[in-house]
Amino acid sequence: MGFYELAEKALALEKEGKKVVRLNVGNTNLPTPRCATDAAVGSMERLKSGYCSSAGLPELRQKIAEREGCDVDNVVVGPGSKHLLYGLLSTLCRKGDTVSFPAPYWPAYGLSCRQLGLKAHEIKTTLDTRWEFEPAKVMARRPKLLLICNPLNPTSTIYAEKTMRDAIAGAQDAGMHVVLDEAYKGLAFRDVPRYEGETVIRVRSFSKEFSMEGWRLGYVVASEEVAKKLISFNQVSVTCVAPFVQQAGIACLENEKAILEENRKAWLSRSEAAQNALAKAGFRFAKPDAGIYVFATHPDMKDSCSFAMDLLDRESIAVVPGSEFGGYNSFVRICVNQPEDVLADAIGRMGRYLENAQGI
Repeated sequence: MGFYELAEKALALEKEGKKVVRLNVGNTNLPTPRCATDAAVGSMERLKSGYCSSAGLPELRQKIAEREGCDVDNVVVGPGSKHLLYGLLSTLCRKGDTVSFPAPYWPAYGLSCRQLGLKAHEIKTTLDTRWEFEPAKVMARRPKLLLICNPLNPTSTIYAEKTMRDAIAGAQDAGMHVVLDEAYKGLAFRDVPRYEGETVIRVRSFSKEFSMEGWRLGYVVASEEVAKKLISFNQVSVTCVAPFVQQAGIACLENEKAILEENRKAWLSRSEAAQNALAKAGFRFAKPDAGIYVFATHPDMKDSCSFAMDLLDRESIAVVPGSEFGGYNSFVRICVNQPEDVLADAIGRMGRYLENAQGI
């Protein structure tokens, strides 16, 4: 049973009346900022809900350009970073091309490659190195594109600056595009450098940073050539993002500092509570550098998929098996999206279940 099947099963159990502690899906369980909802409602009340440019509202693109230190023509808005990542793979690669990305990785990368007929080159990493990848291994399969999530889903670690700069330099020397998935950058507990270059493409999302999951809003910063291709992709796939959603995004960027400070504080408190509980229960993990996950292993866990299924059935706790992130079958991803006491209780139950199961 995979990522999406487990999520559906958890929802089905909730519909049956069972209380499920959902540590699987990356819902923030934090309210969307009031300024965003007010802006969206105001836009709808003013009947500002028609079609707009497939590149995004000019006002939003300008705010993003100011945030990212680029020209407006380098910005494309879309319905979430997942759609934009799929669009980049669709427009920059051809069937049979190879896409390289470090593992563990977000499952959507592999699924998108498979659907588009692309070859996925997984660059394996380990907990012992804090999930750092070797830039030299990027070119092993002569990829068309390098895809890096930083901070990383599922580990919430940040790659070393030297690792990133060496990988980007090598890719650019080979004429490769480098796509940086920065969906969690605003929730980092320390500064994340801005990586730039002629073939570097940055992808950001409002879902986690601004607690706007479900609104579907994200953007890409790329060269004008790539931006034009992505605008064409939007034109034939979604036309545009609803203007009232984009108005909510503008409001978030106008209040970015206060919103992100508050959200980072919440995620840091949750993450520390989860880390303390995990250590107490005998789990090993790399200390997260950002919200919103912990990727953990336990000496008594041998098959993460069986563990996740049994944990959901018997304890009503939902986590994601590490096998979904590139074959890390002795790990699970835990989203720290619950109050600190709920996290401590759920993780304690996970540890006791593993001890009693004697190596599942």
